[in-house]
Amino acid sequence: MDLLLDAICVVDRQGRFLSITGACESIFGYQPEEMLGTPMIDFVHPEDRARTLQAVERIEAGYLQRHFENRYVRKDGSIAHIMWSARLSECKNQRVAVARDISDRALALAEERLLSDGSSVEAHWRLSAKPPTLTPPGFPPIPLSAQDYTVLHALAIGDECVTRKAIVRALGEDYLHYDQRRLDTQMRRLRRKVEQMGGLRLPVSTVRGEGYRVYQKIVIDG
Repeated sequence: MDLLLDAICVVDRQGRFLSITGACESIFGYQPEEMLGTPMIDFVHPEDRARTLQAVERIEAGYLQRHFENRYVRKDGSIAHIMWSARLSECKNQRVAVARDISDRALALAEERLLSDGSSVEAHWRLSAKPPTLTPPGFPPIPLSAQDYTVLHALAIGDECVTRKAIVRALGEDYLHYDQRRLDTQMRRLRRKVEQMGGLRLPVSTVRGEGYRVYQKIVIDG
């Protein structure tokens, strides 16, 4: 069952997880035993809880709920976009639901909306120093740490592919003695922050063995 793309979840009438089989960890970021006995609403993104409970009411009334989408907060703090199909069990004392991770599709749709914006200015991401923020087009600013800003500044002013050495030097570190895992961790945290706060992918891809490439322009303000 662990090889399935979907997770099959059973909850009681109080909304507590009774069993989870299939792709639990890859979707939710938790082992099944970490979720069992916990109300499912505790894992739902705060902005999606009200309408999730409305969907629960429809299921409790006997309706088959298909293709309901909401967001869950994974164990590492990242956001999972999930599509659900759910119904009451035959004995009417449990709800049975199938969850599928559609995060890639949701993020791709958000990016398409950005790329379809005809404004040459608004289609750019903007990096500001005071205070340090990154502003996706059409979205509010995302606060940055000083280190986040330095990394993004190095990427924004660099060539098509910015080497790891260039970023480490921008951070004021000695490349020969720098632990490369620190940069990997920094990039993961930065990508997660943008996903959590903007629901978007950071427009930076990893070039294996070389560094990073910015595939959507980042404009530096000021």
